[in-house]
Amino acid sequence: MSIKTAFRPFRSDDRPAVVRLWHDAWHDGHGSVLPAHVIAERTLESFDHRLGPLEPGCLVAEADGRVVGFAVIEGNEIDQFFVAAKVRGTGVAHALLATTETELARRGIRDAVIQCSAGNQRAHRFYARTGWRDSGVRQAPIWTPDGRHETHPTHIFVKQLSSLD
Repeated sequence: MSIKTAFRPFRSDDRPAVVRLWHDAWHDGHGSVLPAHVIAERTLESFDHRLGPLEPGCLVAEADGRVVGFAVIEGNEIDQFFVAAKVRGTGVAHALLATTETELARRGIRDAVIQCSAGNQRAHRFYARTGWRDSGVRQAPIWTPDGRHETHPTHIFVKQLSSLD
């Protein structure tokens, strides 16, 4: 099943929908792979707090007037990438990833990166199917509300993007 989806930059009125989607999708994808104390810290308020500095690089996927996915670009990295559970398997994730890759290429990025927490098999399979190469696992820092240093094994996916010149 395919869903007609539009992609656009984040707007301030998207904030509640993006925060809710991020919270729910993050817990769905990471709730069984990260330590319990990290999962407990991932509240709606924590995602709301984290979103602020990411807004300038945020793209949203919208279907029927509702936010169904979002991605954040920071430098050469897709820093966050999430779609709502109800649209998984509909092509929304593929289209959002392609849109994000095109935006990176438009910005002159040729070597793109996206991280995938070890244990998040659904995301790992998705990135591999869409042409991203797993370049290995490293202990990557994870966000904590109090700024303490924590890491988690993370797959670093890379992809060489085509020039838009």
